[in-house]
Amino acid sequence: MKKKVFAAALAAVTLGGVVIPPSSALRTQAANSYDLSVNVNLYGTQKTISPYIYGINDAGYLDDVTATAVRQGGNRYSAYNWENNYSNAGADWLHSSDTYLTTGYDSSLASTPGACAIHLSQDAQANNVDYKVATIQMAGYASADKNGSVSTSEAPPSSRWKQVVATKGSAFSLTPDTTDDYVYMDEYVNYLVQTLGDSTTSTGIQAYNLDNEPSLWSSTHSIMHSDKTTCEEIVSKSTEFASAIKSVDPNAEVYGLALFGVGAYMSFNSASDWESTYSSQYDWFVSYYLDKMQDAEVASGKRLIDAIDLHYYSEDTGQCRVTACTDNTHTSCVQARVQAPRSLYDATYTENSWIGQWCSQYLPVLPKVHDSINTYYPGTKLAMTEYNFGGGDHISGAIAQADALGAFAANDVYIATLWPLTDSIDYQLAAIDLYTNYDGNGSSFGDTLVASSTSDISLATSYASINGSDASKVTMVLTNKSLDQAQNATITLASDADYSSAAVYGITGDSSEIQFMQTVDNIENNSFTLQIPALSVVQIEITSDGYVMLGDVNNDGSVDINDASLMKDYIHRVPESVVSYPQADMNENGKVEIVDYLTLVRRLNAYYIPVETPQSFEEIGTAKWKIKDGVDGKTLTCTFAGGSGYKASLGYGYWDPVAIDESTGEAGAWIQNDDTSLGSISFNSSGIATLSFVVPDNAQSLQVEVYYYAYYDQSLGSDVECDKAEVVLQSVTTH
Repeated sequence: MKKKVFAAALAAVTLGGVVIPPSSALRTQAANSYDLSVNVNLYGTQKTISPYIYGINDAGYLDDVTATAVRQGGNRYSAYNWENNYSNAGADWLHSSDTYLTTGYDSSLASTPGACAIHLSQDAQANNVDYKVATIQMAGYASADKNGSVSTSEAPPSSRWKQVVATKGSAFSLTPDTTDDYVYMDEYVNYLVQTLGDSTTSTGIQAYNLDNEPSLWSSTHSIMHSDKTTCEEIVSKSTEFASAIKSVDPNAEVYGLALFGVGAYMSFNSASDWESTYSSQYDWFVSYYLDKMQDAEVASGKRLIDAIDLHYYSEDTGQCRVTACTDNTHTSCVQARVQAPRSLYDATYTENSWIGQWCSQYLPVLPKVHDSINTYYPGTKLAMTEYNFGGGDHISGAIAQADALGAFAANDVYIATLWPLTDSIDYQLAAIDLYTNYDGNGSSFGDTLVASSTSDISLATSYASINGSDASKVTMVLTNKSLDQAQNATITLASDADYSSAAVYGITGDSSEIQFMQTVDNIENNSFTLQIPALSVVQIEITSDGYVMLGDVNNDGSVDINDASLMKDYIHRVPESVVSYPQADMNENGKVEIVDYLTLVRRLNAYYIPVETPQSFEEIGTAKWKIKDGVDGKTLTCTFAGGSGYKASLGYGYWDPVAIDESTGEAGAWIQNDDTSLGSISFNSSGIATLSFVVPDNAQSLQVEVYYYAYYDQSLGSDVECDKAEVVLQSVTTH
């Protein structure tokens, strides 16, 4: 049954145009609250959101959530035999070969080849899920029988196993031979294409995982694959098996790796050839794999993997690890959980874990992966087919889930499918519904992300959207991470539209059901204030009456380069060029003229300004700061606070592991000279100064330093030097 949306049981009261429900939570917290500024800028960066980030793994929950993608995978599928539907549990359960995966199927389906994929298709169709991911076996062997535990003496090759082969090399059959010693993957894909349709059909399988968590095969399936997987093995198998899939269903998408976590991202679980051969050539294993798969494309003449797939289970820790904590009275775990998604996207956040302590150079995860993609295999998509932050039965789980979904949208994740850690995940499912079906009638977060920010990311995150270029409705997900304070959120929108009303739907600690919480009337100057309960997450639907989509001069529901071209032709009186009015009157002066065209062009350019990414830093001396590694080659923007009208001269230094030290003749040198001088900055009337510069390639341990700080004394006719310790570095961003 789909989630329902419940209205507040008590009547609401109106205060200054804002309707506030008199719930017990709000009554008790009104005197204990904090103020928050939320800014939504529809003139800023916009990006298309992949529709597949609101997914879930196939574990019987599709009836309970409005999902947009479903994935069938996990440890069981590494040794799944599609011919007979037997699988092996590996270390998860006594290395048992059995019929576990078809438990609950009717006998007819359970005895049909490929029953698991057929069931996946049927379940997805019944729940209107268009995008389906199945798993291709690649580790080496599949279960030959359903006779229970496999002993180490029965390790393959033995009668308990069938060898998995990528390419059959002979005619396919829809009645596979279960008497031979082989299971063919291209024959499996062909069977699914013939049975369900190919990847372009609504019933077919759209994508295939290349097995599951291969760096762990020697532990999860120690009998079936006893040796640790090497880097070269996974590249070779990825190439071979992806080619087999593409040869049968060339439009199907293939996901490489399904890496289990940061340890696998870094070194493929300390693979032997990573340490001996590749660690000196690449910054982490992800880069190595992307580089080798691009080589494979060049060699084969076609792209073999469409996405690199990561699994992510937060290591952030309070009293215990957030994904393992089941005691919701552990407030430190709750606090850690609501912050934990920041490791995906926020360079200023350091999580409390071994990763935060020892491996922070690999954080935040999503920008780091995109850097590798852009460097080694541009065009590769980013998938996250397993992830979880814990708290499936608690409001903190909903907050973390909602923040993660927003981060996926903001960081160009192609598909994300939640992996349930327990049977009770109502709060996490509700957070998905908050994006996909917040009113119970199919209303959803938009398909285009617009710029949105809060004044304190540690207390609240916001993600805002529209549909296409239509600014008549803005949907915004806003969290309150405070355990005990209500949030007084003042929301301000920069937009062509004049917004008149808003409706708020949310999830609180009282219930995992989405509730209709409040309404807003008479919004003034596109700004209004809401009070949001402690530990909650809301979806705010903000609407405009009589909205005109300025710039949509061809009246097709979007603003793009075609509109600019048509307006230019119209202004230059090209025959048959007709624009829609008043959409073409960008400055709303009653005429369509060259200034409208220039305004439209500037607006289009503004949609694609670079995204600023916060970077962490620490003060290491008087007016000297060290910037977190990983900013080499990027434009760094530093914002300083000082005295109004004062000035400062600055420079920087860095370690270059490639440069030759002239004194020793060896590689590695500290660079700080005239070329790294940044000149002078002046502090404005508010005492703020901003400085931007491009960080050289290979720069490590970057340090920014104030050399001189002074103000001009008119009576003396000269500068008066001051203590440079008065200069404060407020923020650092890159783009």
